[in-house]
Formats: sequence, structure tokens, C-alpha cells
Amino acid sequence: MQTPPTRPVSGPMSGSGWRRPIVRRVAQATALFGLWLALSGELAVEFLAAGALTAVGGVAVSELLFRGTHEGRFTPAPSSIAWLLRTIVRFAAYLPWLAYEIVVANAYVAWLVLHPRLPIDPTLVRFDTTLGSERGQVLLAQSITLTPGTVTVDASNGVFVVHCLSRRSREGLAEGGIQRKIAAVFEETAPAAVALSDILEPDQVPR
Repeated sequence: MQTPPTRPVSGPMSGSGWRRPIVRRVAQATALFGLWLALSGELAVEFLAAGALTAVGGVAVSELLFRGTHEGRFTPAPSSIAWLLRTIVRFAAYLPWLAYEIVVANAYVAWLVLHPRLPIDPTLVRFDTTLGSERGQVLLAQSITLTPGTVTVDASNGVFVVHCLSRRSREGLAEGGIQRKIAAVFEETAPAAVALSDILEPDQVPR
């Protein structure tokens, strides 16, 4: 199986609309500060100042560390505010579905562990995803790992390596339900089917 070609980014590198660097960085810093505030619960001026500086510093360090590492590898997000708002609504609807899948998978893994014969059938598989965006691939990798029974081992250039605990876990991955849900969130191409291939030798792992 060949690694799919990298996907070129169209449009100016500076971005437009909500994707302009200044808008994105302010949004990231605001989100980090909001998380810090929610976790700390402190409203004293010195704590607020420390949280704000930490959020801004985190965004700045991230920009320095990851600049030039992913440009040109993923399809860019549309710049329209309407697309962003639609995506936020669809993502909010995706979370309850994912939570339900996590609960069901937890119950199944608990059944496997408590079963007298421990009917597990671990496999390491790889597959190509139709999701072309970084956001879509990151959400897919995290969703697979959050669902008990499957763990994303590697995700590079649209090629995923996943450890499946049982035959049922593997079949659920092959059905492609998670990929279709994520494709709907970001308005991307949904796979009709997911072709899994077993990894039996170390040299079969993508590098």
C-alpha cells in the first residue's frame, strides 16, 4: 500500500477571514486562558495575569515549534465565518455520539476482561483515510484512541496504524462510522468503506 501524496494548500499562506494568523492566535490564546480560568477558579489579579501570560506564551512557543512542519500536507479550512459556525454546531452534535460510543465500547471491553476465556484477538492494522484536513485527521486519531478497544499507534499523511483488541473492535473500525461522522463535521469526503490491512512485519509500519 502506497502512502497517499501530500495535499497542496491552496490560497495565500497568510489566510483570510477567520483563518488570518492574528485571528487564529487570539482565538487560541483566549481558549487556553479560558481553560486555565476554569481549572484554577482563581480571580485574583495576579492569577489572571499569570494565566494570560501563560496562554500567550503557549501559543507563541507552539508557533515557533511547529512552523513549517505541516504546511502543504493538509487541505485548508474554508475562510468563511458561516462554515466555522456550521462546524461548531456539527462538532457539538458529534460529541454526544462519541460519548455514547465510548460508553458502549467500555462495556464491551469490561465484558472481554471478565469473560472466563478472555476472548481477545489483538491485531495491528493500517488504513488510508479520505479525510484531507489536519483537524479531521487529528479528531479521527483521538476519537479512535478514546474508544476502548482501539488505540491509534501512528497517523502520518493520511495513513493510520491502529491496534485493535478484538475482532469486534476491528470490524467496527472497518465499518468507518467514526470517519463518516467526522467527515460530516468538517464537510469532507466520507469513505464508502475502509480497507484494513494487517501489519505482520516491522517494515510494514509507515515511516
